[in-house]
Amino acid sequence: MQLNSSIVVPQGIRQVWRFLSDPLTAPRWDRSIAEVVPLSTAPVGVGYEAMTIAPSGKRQRFRITQYDSERGLAFVLLESRLFRRAELSFRLDQVPDGTRILHRIDLDLRNPLLALLLRLTSRNALGTDMEYLRKALPEDTHD
Repeated sequence: MQLNSSIVVPQGIRQVWRFLSDPLTAPRWDRSIAEVVPLSTAPVGVGYEAMTIAPSGKRQRFRITQYDSERGLAFVLLESRLFRRAELSFRLDQVPDGTRILHRIDLDLRNPLLALLLRLTSRNALGTDMEYLRKALPEDTHD
């Protein structure tokens, strides 16, 4: 199952990259994350691992699998009870009006019945998170 959402923001690609590539900014725009706890001591990049804590207290580990400066990043969820596999990615493209952010989620669900529920609810939820991301980005558009 694949979910996609994209937005165009007025900020330059460098500024968007600096914000989006820092896992610690996720609680500012992703409503499912209250806190990010780094598990790796190395700098953020391929292989970096962290744990997210949801507002409900649920914990989820992730590992960065792609880290292409100012172009995109991807990460996989580790040890998920809901998903056999879950990869989330962000791709950045410079456009005349700023930067296009494409958010893609590839899921292999453990329970196929969840696919229907996710299809019905996720499009709006993903779009809402992207709007939160737009609002959380620093407003300085000169970089």
